Amino acid sequence: MYKRKRLLLSAIVTAALLTVSACGSGGETKGAAPGNNQNNVNREPVEITFYRPNNATTEEQFMDLMGTAIKEKFPFVTPKFIPYGNGTKMEEVISAGVDLDIVLLSIGFYPQFQNLNLSTNLTELIKKYNYDTSRLETTTFDFIKQFGSGGKIDSLPIFTTAEVLMYNKDIFDKFAVPYPTEGMTWDDLYELSKKLSRTDGGVQYYGFLTSISHMLNTNQLSLPFVDSKTLQPAINTEKYKKLAENFARFYSIPGAEIPTAKYGKEADMFVKDKNLAMYAYFNSTMVSAAKDMNIDAVPLPSFKEMPGVGSQMYSTFASVYSNSKHKDVAFEILAYLTSDEMQVKFAKDGTGMPIVKNTKLLESFGQDLPQLKGKNIKAFYPTKPAPVSPRTIYDDLSSKYAVTALREVAQKVSDVNTAFRKAEEQAAKDIEAAKKK
Repeated sequence: MYKRKRLLLSAIVTAALLTVSACGSGGETKGAAPGNNQNNVNREPVEITFYRPNNATTEEQFMDLMGTAIKEKFPFVTPKFIPYGNGTKMEEVISAGVDLDIVLLSIGFYPQFQNLNLSTNLTELIKKYNYDTSRLETTTFDFIKQFGSGGKIDSLPIFTTAEVLMYNKDIFDKFAVPYPTEGMTWDDLYELSKKLSRTDGGVQYYGFLTSISHMLNTNQLSLPFVDSKTLQPAINTEKYKKLAENFARFYSIPGAEIPTAKYGKEADMFVKDKNLAMYAYFNSTMVSAAKDMNIDAVPLPSFKEMPGVGSQMYSTFASVYSNSKHKDVAFEILAYLTSDEMQVKFAKDGTGMPIVKNTKLLESFGQDLPQLKGKNIKAFYPTKPAPVSPRTIYDDLSSKYAVTALREVAQKVSDVNTAFRKAEEQAAKDIEAAKKK
C-alpha cells in the first residue's frame, strides 16, 4: 500500500510537473516585502488555494483561523480552501490536477507529503524577501532543516503545541494533597500519584495517566520510532525500555491498576469520569476542559538526568505547493503567518502557541477564552523543549507496536525485554511488507 501509493502519487506528480514546468511564479511583483501593503496597490487579483490533508477543518473554520486575516492583509488575494474528505483526499486532489498553492501540514503527515516532493524549496524565496529564520523556534526549524536534504527548507512552521501536565484541583482538595509544582521529576510525580490513587465513596481515583501514543510521539528523550537512515524500527533499545517503564508504573500502582478497557480512554477519565487527578496531553484538552472543570497546569515533569527538558514541539507547518503558479505571493502569506501579528492572533484564540522566539507573545495565549483566565499559561510552553525526533513514512507501523509493548509491560503480561523485542520484530515485518506493496 505504501509503495503503491507513493508510486501512484509520484507518477501523478511527475505528469503534473511536466504540464506546468513553464510556469514560474505567476508574474508576481518582484522583491515585494512580505506583508507590506504598500506593495499591494497595483497588484492583480489572485486566488490562493489552501489544502489541509488528514484534517477535518471546514471552510468556515479555515476563514476564522487565517483566511479572513489574510484577505485583510492582502486585499488582492482571495483565499480558497479545499476541505479534506471524500473526493478530496491527497491522491484525489493531485490526480484531479487541482491548482494548489499552500498546504497546511501536521507533523504527523509531514513525511508522507514531503517524501512525494510536493513542496517548493523555499531557500531562494527566503533570501529574496530577507526572511529572518532565526526568529523561529529552534527545535522546530532544526527539524525542517534536517528533514530537507541538501539544506532544503520546504516549509515554515506556523504554530505549535507541546505536552503539559494538567490537574484536577477538586481531587487534590478532596484528599488534602498539595498540587503538583514546576520542576518535578517523573519520580516526584510517581510519589504524588500514589497519594491520589485510592478508593473513596465507592469511586476509584487514579493519580496520573497520559495518552501513551502521543507521549511516545513527543517523548523527552527524542527517540524515533524508525531509523531515518536504515528505515528499520528503532524501538528495541535500552532508552525505549526506560521510557516505557517510566510510564508503565503509573498504570499499575498497587490497588489502583488501570482496567484494560480504560487504555486509550485516559482523556475520558480526566474530563468525563473526573476520577483522574492528573493528565498529560496537549493544551487543547485544557482549552476545552477548563470550561466546566476546576483545573490548572504545570510543566511536564522531567527525567532527573535531563532537568527541565520538556516534550518535543508538535507543530503545524505550511508548504508552498510545488506546482503553485503564485509562489511569491504564497511565500509572502507564509511569512505573514509567522509574523507577530498572526502569532498573537493564533495564541489569543487558543489555536496554537507561538512558533517564534518572542516569549512575550505566549502571554496572549487564550486571552479570548474566558475559561483560561487566571490559568498557568506559561506551563504550556516548555522552557527547554526536547529536539524533535527524526520522522519517516513508516513511523505509524512502528509506533503502534511500541504502544502495545508499553501496555503489556504496564499490565504485567510481559516483561519489558520480551515486549519490545516482539514489538520490533513485528514492526520490521510490517515495514518490509509495506516497502514491497
